[in-house]
Amino acid sequence: MSPLHDLPGAPSHRSKAPFSPKLRKRRGRRGVGNARNLIGRDLAIDAPRSRLPIWLIPGIAVGGVFAALAIAYVRVELIGQGYKRYSAVERLQSLEEEQRRLTARVRELRDPARLAALAREMGLSRPDHVITLAPAGDEPRP
Repeated sequence: MSPLHDLPGAPSHRSKAPFSPKLRKRRGRRGVGNARNLIGRDLAIDAPRSRLPIWLIPGIAVGGVFAALAIAYVRVELIGQGYKRYSAVERLQSLEEEQRRLTARVRELRDPARLAALAREMGLSRPDHVITLAPAGDEPRP
């Protein structure tokens, strides 16, 4: 080292003296908060340019078209399922109505008063005694 640097009051190479601007970095806040740095600057030139790569644009367009087609397909399917559900509900209602009608008809046909009148018309009468036939080996019931 030179004798100048060995003196007790002499600045070292690590000195942060105002005459060494390359050794000392200015630590100011970035952005609008430190407006003194923005005075006299053309912000359009200093702004970083974020450009989309040219090869990415067709990919985005194709992806958008596929997304639109997928959305259209899902909507058409939902509409078709709605029509199928509506027709199934109508069919269910008509089947329930037919079941109610047929149940009423069965009850009407099994009505004991109706069966008694029908039996009289056909000339049937109540039996005087009932004969039970039992299989071989069984005792007859009284």
